[in-house]
Amino acid sequence: MMLCVYSISSFAQNDPKAKEILDKMSKKYSNIPGFTATFTQTLENKMEDITDTFKGEIVVSGDKFKADVAGQLIVNNNETVWTYLRDANEVTINNYDEEAGEMNPSKIYKAYQEGYKYLYMAGEGNAQYHVIDLVPEDKDESFYKIRLKIDKKTNLLDKWTIFDRAGNIFNYEVTNFKVVNSLTAEDFVFDPSEYPDIEVLDFR
Repeated sequence: MMLCVYSISSFAQNDPKAKEILDKMSKKYSNIPGFTATFTQTLENKMEDITDTFKGEIVVSGDKFKADVAGQLIVNNNETVWTYLRDANEVTINNYDEEAGEMNPSKIYKAYQEGYKYLYMAGEGNAQYHVIDLVPEDKDESFYKIRLKIDKKTNLLDKWTIFDRAGNIFNYEVTNFKVVNSLTAEDFVFDPSEYPDIEVLDFR
């Protein structure tokens, strides 16, 4: 708890050095039409003695994304969100709520631009990454810190960690990053008709 309080109090003002690096990262992604990547997600909770690791694949284009991980496929076209559970052959459909504050793959690169304080933590000398902490200004957020690790040479975000208030630590690492120029709007729509006997739960 003391660490949490100290971290938040350290963000009285935004760090110019951190902003410079974050702006370079954001510009890098804004100039990429789309990309695919594999990723590893690890959940740690030391109090509950939990460690779970999942591997997945993501496709991102602007504010749209598709993530395939842990037996579920999430498709978000910035208007509608489809969550398909393979084992149950069931898809849940919801309107996308940008105000919900969900930290998804299409938002992590520009999250710092609004509602966060940021501080440069490490990365001088021969270190591979710039390490920057983001703290949400809204104290009601479910998480209290996001730690970004940005590759110095590529300006790409290779790793990030989300610390939530329930003691969970979510680690993400991106690998096999590939720029894709041929993505279309149809790549971010889930078509239930392609899945025989699927159960559709439409909450729109």
